[in-house]
Amino acid sequence: MLFSPFKKPFEQKIMEWFNTLKRISDILEEWAKLQVNWMYLQPIFDSPDIAKQLHKEGKQFKYIDVFWRGLISRSKDNPVVIQICQM
Repeated sequence: MLFSPFKKPFEQKIMEWFNTLKRISDILEEWAKLQVNWMYLQPIFDSPDIAKQLHKEGKQFKYIDVFWRGLISRSKDNPVVIQICQM
């Protein structure tokens, strides 16, 4: 629709949808990257030995972990992707 020669009357709405869908795509890509990293780091930082050695980093990971779990929980409770990506 973005490249249609007949888009003029709908151009603003088309651009709004394009921007919304682009933002959703970008967010989901970032979530996928974060998920991969989180799955790698989570067992490391759950280790008591590592937590003692990397205290500051362990606290940072715990903060991200709580945020990530909350975000995923809210996403599960409200599966309307547009609403979730506007948060």
